[in-house]
Amino acid sequence: MSLIDQVKDKLQRHQERHSTTGHRFVLADRVDFMHGAAWDQVAEHSSIFLSRRYLRALESCAPNNTAQRYAMAYDDQQQPVVIVAAQVAVIGGEQLTQETGQLTDAIKQKYQERVLVCGNLVSSGLHGVGFAPDLDPTLGWRIVSEALYKIRQAEKLAGKIDFVMIKDLKKPLLPPSEVLERYSYRRIQTDPDMVLNLGPEVRTFDDYLAMLTAKYRGRIKKIIKTIDTGPLTTETLTLNEQLDAQLHALYLQVENKSATRLATLPAGYFLALQQALGEDFRCVGIRNQDEVAGFVSVIKEGDQAIAYYVGLDYQVNEQYPIYFRLLQLVIEVALDWGCQHISFGRTALEPKANLGAEPVEEFVWARHRVPVVNYMVRKLFRNVPFDEAPKRSVKKQKQ
Repeated sequence: MSLIDQVKDKLQRHQERHSTTGHRFVLADRVDFMHGAAWDQVAEHSSIFLSRRYLRALESCAPNNTAQRYAMAYDDQQQPVVIVAAQVAVIGGEQLTQETGQLTDAIKQKYQERVLVCGNLVSSGLHGVGFAPDLDPTLGWRIVSEALYKIRQAEKLAGKIDFVMIKDLKKPLLPPSEVLERYSYRRIQTDPDMVLNLGPEVRTFDDYLAMLTAKYRGRIKKIIKTIDTGPLTTETLTLNEQLDAQLHALYLQVENKSATRLATLPAGYFLALQQALGEDFRCVGIRNQDEVAGFVSVIKEGDQAIAYYVGLDYQVNEQYPIYFRLLQLVIEVALDWGCQHISFGRTALEPKANLGAEPVEEFVWARHRVPVVNYMVRKLFRNVPFDEAPKRSVKKQKQ
């Protein structure tokens, strides 16, 4: 752009940021304060993490540094077109990254914000935004920006919110959201989601093994044999308060090793999910006699299974390949549900690549009201660990 064009564009963006889309909004602190049928009308086309049954469970067992906020937009025909589920979170620099360095350490010590997160700090995916199926997505993102602005303004009595983050968009969903750049949002790449695509022809675990090369099929069978011939057993877990407490302790062993800990789940969360999601939630564990040595939770979303939280006894895991077996059990659960896709999440990329999962790039949009702080935040986010997924030739080449 020429200098004149840049000035014109800047003025136009300023006008856009301070103009309404013409929609009507409802804001609420609990999902049940919203009109249930209207929320469901949009949510049924979106993620299970936008369903009221999930959001109620999250409200009952929220991390202690987060509080839920909601918005719903109506068009001039009084039809709901956009829903937003967000969190107000208190986040410090130490939670963003464990990396060290002169600049990073200085920012970590001083940085603490009340952050508005469009989405969910305890899940990975686009779980904070839902559009009516006939809504133009570019308009939808403009409405989201306005909704987040209104939530931020409504929070002023509790304390200012300067930083807004929208998470997590997979690369195919990015183009319509790029209108957010007009509202001073900046795109930041995160670790990829590792996704295993099974296809309709894979219906059993034996079918899955048959699609792999001999090398990787042999590795999986060896892990299964090691677990099955030892003192360990695998089972589907039916949770109660006592068992939930065991799983929470195992979850904390994993959580405490994480480089980035934006929100920590309280005890009771997994039990709440089981009660709320029913057949769309499953928890599979590996027992070492009477004690659970590892578990993985899985959530069904349409034809996709989402590998959710995992917990490990690291001492037992040093002796037996518990973590690798848990990843395999996710595939077994997905096939039992009839799912064709598995989202394994953004950690431990190599073992997931060895199962045939492939990386799908993910991004967040971030915006700080103060330009100089916006610069510092971008610097800090660049230090959040970001791994490149290894490339593996796990599946047989189709003839």
